[in-house]
Amino acid sequence: MALVKACDLTDLSDDEIYKAELDGAPPIAIYLIDGEVFATHDTCTHGEASLSEDGYIEDGTVVCSWHEGAFDIRTGQACRLPCMDPLRKFVVQVIDGEVFVDLD
Repeated sequence: MALVKACDLTDLSDDEIYKAELDGAPPIAIYLIDGEVFATHDTCTHGEASLSEDGYIEDGTVVCSWHEGAFDIRTGQACRLPCMDPLRKFVVQVIDGEVFVDLD
């Protein structure tokens, strides 16, 4: 397991997407949903848009505003066309108020 600090828990807000740029890794989108923290790749698998910059959260999904495709935040699965390929999901651990992402 390669845990890397992504942010502090206080950096996150419900229904907002936090962009973490970690050394040597593609940008990661971090979400706070109902008190739980989730992380996926930040780039839409359909249109190459940054979800943290061009997306929004709707009913537990992240919607890419470029073409309105959506992904389940908890699983990374594509759940609305035109998105078909899932986002990579990362294991997240919150330790002493800090958010860590497993990059393996």
